[in-house]
Amino acid sequence: MSTQRFSFTVHGRVQGVFFRKYAKQFADSLAISGYICNTPSGTVAGEAQGPAENLDKFKQHLQEGSPESVVEKVEWEEIERRGEGEGQGPGGAHSKEPFAIVRGR
Repeated sequence: MSTQRFSFTVHGRVQGVFFRKYAKQFADSLAISGYICNTPSGTVAGEAQGPAENLDKFKQHLQEGSPESVVEKVEWEEIERRGEGEGQGPGGAHSKEPFAIVRGR
């Protein structure tokens, strides 16, 4: 099974509706590493790395969102994979969690 890494941006009503929490729980269930954060423009953005099959499931989950969210579109871009120990947060910040919610970006 091949490993891939994507950056993503989710547009719509996705802040203040537990979107990041639902995404983290689903990513953790799929053994996906990476991070998710709110942006100043009102979107949610992040990176996700894992087996291609699991990333396909994660992409679908982001499109559905949390119960209170309204997802208009999700943009995906494949990026270079990070190696073991390179960290998961923006700029490679180290995280103890496989998939992290980043605050105050």
